[in-house]
Amino acid sequence: MHEIIMSFFKFLKSFFQFMKIVFVFCIIMLLFYWVQNLTGGDWKWLSFITPFLNGLLVVANKIYSVSFNIFGAEFEFKYVSALIILTVCFYLMNLLIVITNLIEDAYNTSYLVCKKTEEAILNRTLKANVEREEKRINKYAVAINTKLKPKFSHRELNINIQEQNKLMNKFIIEKTGIQPAVFENGYLYKFNRFDEIDNVLEVLFKVLNSNAPLDYAICIQAGDDLEQLKKLISLQHYGMISMAADTAYRYKFNETHRYGTTQVGLFQYGDRTLEVHEFKEIL
Repeated sequence: MHEIIMSFFKFLKSFFQFMKIVFVFCIIMLLFYWVQNLTGGDWKWLSFITPFLNGLLVVANKIYSVSFNIFGAEFEFKYVSALIILTVCFYLMNLLIVITNLIEDAYNTSYLVCKKTEEAILNRTLKANVEREEKRINKYAVAINTKLKPKFSHRELNINIQEQNKLMNKFIIEKTGIQPAVFENGYLYKFNRFDEIDNVLEVLFKVLNSNAPLDYAICIQAGDDLEQLKKLISLQHYGMISMAADTAYRYKFNETHRYGTTQVGLFQYGDRTLEVHEFKEIL
């Protein structure tokens, strides 16, 4: 519809420009016709426009019909009146072009305002829909893989990693009430309240920052995408709590944010690119 209206404005301006040319042409023809009549000539090439000019002169004669003789030639003011009519029509086209431009500008301004308002309403609606869809994602999984820190990996220290894992799991179970399952050579915890993930993160950071002889690779995935979680685990980001971009995005829709997020990097994942983020403690 907008394109049709803009085409109509363009047509109007082109039409008024064309009429300006027509009126200039008519003025020139009227001058020739006037000279022909003053000299008593008979210019055959003017015959195509003579009916129009005669009709115009009839109208002009009603406006101003004075005439007088100069050196035997009859000078009629109806020609002047006709020239004035054509000149007024010429400038009237200019005025109509100006008015059309003003109306077009006013329409464009109104259209842009309406479009921006419509886009703002649409964006708010889309934002509300996205937020509603994101908040529906309540389930999330935490995968924890461990290894001995380099300074504790010497055989003579005789540190039992399985015992350390049991201590870790015992601590997390006591704090969260969730029992883990074995997953990808580590442990998998499943939770159902993503809006309360800060409470779980508090526990996980205590594990991460503990004095235990273990290094921890903690991965969090919102929803049920275990394949993506496996990819996160395979990256072996020890010493951090990592997640994919979709989980970081979901975290933005929580009411409270006791932790920050930063991007770790981009990693190739089959024919996909995996954008990895990590949770950061806010100092």
